[in-house]
Amino acid sequence: MSKILPEKFKEPITALRQLITATAIWIVAPFLTWLIPRNSDLLTIIGRSGFSDNSKYFFIRAALWTAEKPVRQAVFLTGDRVVLEQINEAGGEAIFHPSVQSLWLLLRCGIIATDVSIWFDYGAFPLTLGAKRIQMWHGAPLKHIELAEFERRLANMSPIAQALLKIHKQVIGRYPKYDGVIATSKSFITAAFASSFRAKEFLATGYPRNDILLKSPAPGTLAERLTLINVDTRAIHDTAQARANGQLVCLYSPTFRKDMGRPFDTVLDLGRLSEFAVRHGMLIVMKLHPFLEGKEAIGQYPNLMEYEASADVYPLMPQVDLLITDYSSIFFDFLLLDRPIIFLVHDLENYLQHDRAMYFDFDSMTPGAKCRNQADLENVLMQIQNRGGTDDYAEQRHRIRLFTHDWTDHQSAERLLAQCVGY
Repeated sequence: MSKILPEKFKEPITALRQLITATAIWIVAPFLTWLIPRNSDLLTIIGRSGFSDNSKYFFIRAALWTAEKPVRQAVFLTGDRVVLEQINEAGGEAIFHPSVQSLWLLLRCGIIATDVSIWFDYGAFPLTLGAKRIQMWHGAPLKHIELAEFERRLANMSPIAQALLKIHKQVIGRYPKYDGVIATSKSFITAAFASSFRAKEFLATGYPRNDILLKSPAPGTLAERLTLINVDTRAIHDTAQARANGQLVCLYSPTFRKDMGRPFDTVLDLGRLSEFAVRHGMLIVMKLHPFLEGKEAIGQYPNLMEYEASADVYPLMPQVDLLITDYSSIFFDFLLLDRPIIFLVHDLENYLQHDRAMYFDFDSMTPGAKCRNQADLENVLMQIQNRGGTDDYAEQRHRIRLFTHDWTDHQSAERLLAQCVGY
């Protein structure tokens, strides 16, 4: 029972803590933000746990921006002390959050950029009154996100519960109106982002994290040192070696499910998959959700490799020949590499009913073979291998890429910096 209770009350306890913290800071924040001037050359970036995604790659560009003009300052806020030390050792600037130093920074910064929903925590929302707030988000959405998902949740609640929840979200700063929200295309803004965020402006600059797919940083530079933080370098090295030896390298990256379900419980037999990969000269790299890390001893199976679940997978992606996923928006980014994508969707109907609604028709928006079981997956993998790493979906990939990406270069962080920071 003692193990069940903490998990059961985890969400309400966190919500109460957020409410108390935000309320306390609201008492003094309006006065402090009026008294303390903001510095337009001070950029604060908040990311999720670890160091990855759009926040990481925007910070890397911003770190170079500060080097170009010393008066500028770009600071990464993190609650991970290992990442904190690594960023500072690499030549960037990071501050632990929450701390007195980070709260003082939030009071002074002219711009705050983030790619997570809980950036507001520890009073960050009231402390950034008057600052320009930029939301980069962490995925081109196939599934409902933010306001669209929140409205769906409200629909299942009583009017009183709805009112109380809305007040709570307003106090803590959840679902605020941003000065800018970033997307990968104008079409995506119209179809998904405009109904999922409140913003003064939506900008199709592209995602900073996709820059690494199209161009690697020069060796020995600050950009390379920062890029290599929170990366599974062993897996990347072994993957590059396997590809150089002629193996077909596949990245398997399934999405998170509310019931914590694992594909190995229902659709994939790792022993059989390993034998298949060995027999056909393939390497299958598995990047699982952090909640599933360590649940399976994947490394014991020949030709199967586990990429660190919490590590940044984007530097690996250019090294793989194809992607296997299900409902993860990672495939939108992979479109920039124009390589085969396979969708392993054994639980499609159940997922749509119980996990997440979608903005688009799944079949028409997913350019690749749809596999319902392991036998289907193995057959499609053999077909792609026999065709020298190609499939029949190149035209469909091109059509969807035109919809989802206005830019196919490595300048997304540059555009974001220019349009939202105005350097």
